[in-house]
Amino acid sequence: MKKYIYLFFLTFSFLFVACSPEAEDIFGENAATRIEERLAADKAVLVGAQNGWLMEYYPASGQIYGGYNVLAFFGEDGKVTVSADITGDATSKATSTYRMKEQAGPTLSFDTYNEIFHIFSDPKNDLGIGTAGKGMEGDYEFTIMEATAEKVVLKGKKTGNKIIMTPFNESWEDYLNSIIEMDGKISRLAQFTYTDGDFTASVKQSYRTFIVTYQENGEDKNVTVPYIMTPTGLRFMTALELNGKKIETLEFEDVGDDGQLVSGEVVLTPKFPLAYFLINGEWFFSYKNMGELGQLYWAAVKRQALDPNGINLNMAFLTPYSSSQMAFYWMCEGFNDGYLFFNVTTLGDNQVKIVFALSGNQVGIDFYQQLGWNLMIYPFSKGTTGVTFNLSADDEKNPSVITMTDTSDPSNVIKVFKEAISDPFDN
Repeated sequence: MKKYIYLFFLTFSFLFVACSPEAEDIFGENAATRIEERLAADKAVLVGAQNGWLMEYYPASGQIYGGYNVLAFFGEDGKVTVSADITGDATSKATSTYRMKEQAGPTLSFDTYNEIFHIFSDPKNDLGIGTAGKGMEGDYEFTIMEATAEKVVLKGKKTGNKIIMTPFNESWEDYLNSIIEMDGKISRLAQFTYTDGDFTASVKQSYRTFIVTYQENGEDKNVTVPYIMTPTGLRFMTALELNGKKIETLEFEDVGDDGQLVSGEVVLTPKFPLAYFLINGEWFFSYKNMGELGQLYWAAVKRQALDPNGINLNMAFLTPYSSSQMAFYWMCEGFNDGYLFFNVTTLGDNQVKIVFALSGNQVGIDFYQQLGWNLMIYPFSKGTTGVTFNLSADDEKNPSVITMTDTSDPSNVIKVFKEAISDPFDN
């Protein structure tokens, strides 16, 4: 009996050894063939759109910059031509290469630098969008989740964002012009209000997102919803719900002086708080347009620190850093740019409180400790005490000059300008 068992296992072992290499070769060949066939089929779909694809592109994993319209034409030769609304120029196009490869699934990669497409992933894009050293944190490599002649679904390798592409049959330039024109109408509307009976919501914009604030059961709620521009308005990435009403799109209605956004019975009415414009824009300083207190302290810094060290202040301005902070940013010849952070609290539509946050970059800290920058920032923060300013402007709906008036000291008045000012001590 033992002999028969031994012979059985011996025979089985020979069969297994004899058959295994052939089975592995067949399996490997089939897998490689399937991968190549899938990549070839996906490329055929991309190339098959004779006028290219419309891509709804959302950079950053949290979609904090909203969505953008990207038009892309894929050639059989491995080249891709791109145009996008983010440039603000409907005629602008850039051509680079793309690559199809297997990388944990079929992958589409924009593998050489494209001046338009890589705006979304460049750590320091020319538009200045995003945090320093990170940019908009978008993808340039995508897993192909679905590819048909009607729709291509991509998933960002880094962000995991879902990207939809559909074949595009219209004029690229006409379409992007309509998007850019609509963006101009909507982006200038800083904030909105929505009222539905006893329900009230405040809406403000940050890039292409809506930040919605309302009360629910006595508690403040904040909801951030990214959107993408359309020729007639905007479309949310996911539906926005306000007081039980689901909103997927908003249409721009050109009524009154400023227009409004509408979806059925839902109407968002624009408002223009100067606090919003101040916190969300870059505003430049001019020595001649500071009050008595500001000129006193800035002159002391120039006399005691800048002039003796041969330092020239090229530019100084306030710039947004986060939803609750601004930076006092400056440029001096022979130094890297410096900045110090300030906490900014909105006390009303036209009133803010600014408090020094005791932080900044290394250049900022060095200037603060060694070159009298504690005096430089005193007029708009008074150390860590903070200053409350009333705000007024030359044009409340589209300000180019904002006047900041200290509520506790009439000698502390500061005018800041939307237009860049060089050599602020001479202007």
